Amino acid sequence: MKLRWKREIFAMAILVTMAIVAIFYYPMLPGIVASHFDSHGKPNGWMAKTTYLVIMGSTVVFIYLSLTFLPLIDPLKKKIEVKFRNILFFRDIFLMFFALIFFISLEAAREKALNVNLFGIALGSLFIVVGNYLPKVPQNWFVGIRTPWTISSEVVWKRTHIVGGWLFILSGAFYIICVALKVDGVIILWVAILIPLISVPYSFFLYKKNEKDGT
Repeated sequence: MKLRWKREIFAMAILVTMAIVAIFYYPMLPGIVASHFDSHGKPNGWMAKTTYLVIMGSTVVFIYLSLTFLPLIDPLKKKIEVKFRNILFFRDIFLMFFALIFFISLEAAREKALNVNLFGIALGSLFIVVGNYLPKVPQNWFVGIRTPWTISSEVVWKRTHIVGGWLFILSGAFYIICVALKVDGVIILWVAILIPLISVPYSFFLYKKNEKDGT
């Protein structure tokens, strides 16, 4: 499994764009910026702007490095090899999302108010895109719904990710509807909790069923 550097142009462009935007915004930001907001978009946490930018930038770089290079040393890399591009596409989805959140956060830090609607639509859209793409992720140790039972059985992996994908899609759609109806954004936390609460036990019971059936 080889990393094709032409495939990395898009990801690198996202990182470079974020760096340029950060440099552009830096002089406009106060020394202490709003780094956290409540469900109504009002700031309730503060941080030095340099620290804030370093943390945000480091998070995105970590996502890029981990999702790009960890699959290369995955014990299941032979299964990943054929569909490595799927994991890289999954990585690019998260990079685009965090880049968008980065831009929204910079503007929120400058204005001292978060655009809750824009943030909510971005988050809901991420859930929908992840849900659509989740079943295409090959069995691996780093990306997806990783439980002892999905790692042990490719059939359990595939069926769990189909169920998990639908849970992500429904959660994202539900959250966007909540944003449109101006329902408290905290509700997404409860919706997101349902995904592991359903998918993890599902993988266990499916594995046990297959084991009992001898499949």
